[in-house]
Amino acid sequence: MPKKVMVGLEIHIQLGGRKLFCNCSTESSSETGNTIDRKLIATTGESGKYDPAAVYEKSRARSFRYSVTDNSCLLEADEEPPHGINQNALRKAVSMSLALNCKVVDRVAYMRKIVIDGSNTSGFQRTAIIGFNGYVETSKGKVGISSICLEEDSCRKIEELDGMVLYSLDRLGVPLMEIATDPDIVDGEHAVETAEIIGKKLLLAGWARKAPDAIRQDVNFSMGFGRVEIKGVPKLSTIKSAISYEKERQTWLGELSPALKGTDWGRLKFQDVTKLFVNTRSNVIAQNMKSGFKVYGTVLPGLAGCLKSDKYRMGRELADVAKLFGSGGIMHSDELPGYGVEGEVPKLIELLKPGNGDGFTIIVSTPKVIGLIEDSMKSRLRKLESLDLPETRVVSDDGSTHFLRPLPGGERMYPETDIPSIVVDNSLLEAARKDMPKTEEELVRGIISAYGISRQDATVIITSGKVESLRRYDEMLQNSRLAARLILQAIPELEKKAGQSISDQEIYPLLEEAGRRKWDRQILEKAMDLHFIEKMSMGDLLKSSHLKPIEGEELKRMIMELNKEEAVSQKNIVPMIRSRTSRPFNPTEAIALVKAITG
Repeated sequence: MPKKVMVGLEIHIQLGGRKLFCNCSTESSSETGNTIDRKLIATTGESGKYDPAAVYEKSRARSFRYSVTDNSCLLEADEEPPHGINQNALRKAVSMSLALNCKVVDRVAYMRKIVIDGSNTSGFQRTAIIGFNGYVETSKGKVGISSICLEEDSCRKIEELDGMVLYSLDRLGVPLMEIATDPDIVDGEHAVETAEIIGKKLLLAGWARKAPDAIRQDVNFSMGFGRVEIKGVPKLSTIKSAISYEKERQTWLGELSPALKGTDWGRLKFQDVTKLFVNTRSNVIAQNMKSGFKVYGTVLPGLAGCLKSDKYRMGRELADVAKLFGSGGIMHSDELPGYGVEGEVPKLIELLKPGNGDGFTIIVSTPKVIGLIEDSMKSRLRKLESLDLPETRVVSDDGSTHFLRPLPGGERMYPETDIPSIVVDNSLLEAARKDMPKTEEELVRGIISAYGISRQDATVIITSGKVESLRRYDEMLQNSRLAARLILQAIPELEKKAGQSISDQEIYPLLEEAGRRKWDRQILEKAMDLHFIEKMSMGDLLKSSHLKPIEGEELKRMIMELNKEEAVSQKNIVPMIRSRTSRPFNPTEAIALVKAITG
């Protein structure tokens, strides 16, 4: 009988400004060159028990290196206590709780969640519930909002190599609002709709950082075998495919489970088979052996035909485990001979002696972790056999999901003693109500009235979450039309030419100078090109002759010289001048001069 599918979402939004518990900016422009090294250990939570996810991460025996950035301090290094909560971020979390029909807590009390995957230098993450028991209306009924939390974001992972994980501190401590729904979502389409409704409220509020991962989603999925948390769903379109994949995966596991009952997983024992691969034709194996790795093989009891077939993919489940310990994956009997492993297969069968119905696998690894891989594979197979499926998984771009670690539980929580509880009084609630996200139409009318721009431009700025940028740009430039042009045209074109995202914090110094020096559009956009494309420093930029506009008599002389070479007209004068000089000029003035010169 088909199992009922239950789906919930966790939507995370990074808030801009300053970090949650220190005065560091949420934006970074560089690394300092300094690093911090850590080894993290599991500790018990308030219940006195160890969290299974923390125990699993400890078994991986990794070490962590953190790249110190210009927006990190001793707090991110875990060398001093938190400074006090970011009141602006707290107010926004209360505002969003009210906007999503939640009850707001009377007192905000922070807890620590034990996290030892290296994503936090301290080994824990600070988090607090702000609102609960809310809802949003969808085409398929109400979807409950179980909680809205305000927490610290984690470090940004850069790379992992040989048991060492490199993280950046630029993202650690950024205020992160987490909106979790009840499991009221009925299918993939409904999940996308719900995410869009909540996401639009966040975008209309204009609070999100301008960063690729400023808004991201996790999916909670269950069809009767326990909750699976799918982490890091990068875009809305992937939500649907991830749910579809997980439903298919759990369906075939449910069908396969009875055939695996009573299997002796103790027969899964890796042994060194490197000697069989001395003359291997597999480039992958040969290269790894040159680097000092060994080849290990084992029987996979009862898994012949289940490792990679039209229906079952147990090989992928085991490969996920191997990869988490630094291996590139596995090669197994359902796909061998292949991948350059041909002549070794008969020798492997002779050495490993698989029985009827048994599969076998080989893996390239180091002696240091092969025992850990073996234990983890046995543990995982026992869970899959008994359909004990609660776990945390990560999603790939194609929507497929992969084992990451056991699902964390309440054992990871314990009180935060460095942050006093915060009373949510009437003044905070009143300020939060004033900040509540308006409807799109209310915002459009307000933007048109305040900045004198078109409805179309106002709509694009609002739906792209750039209202705060418009306000700050206009404040510095005292020119709302120029501020809108920067957001809608100039900066996107600049980012395309530069091949990089440009944050508001990076553009602010130029806008401040533009406002102070009364630069027009041409000079400002030329300055942006020099700074971001040609990498000219601010000091050199302000002294550069490239920013001196061609105007008045100088512009008239240039037009007359050009006219001697080729007849100028009101249509061709602008491109002709631009082909001759990189200095800024006013096209309207140039066209007027041509009209006066040519009659």
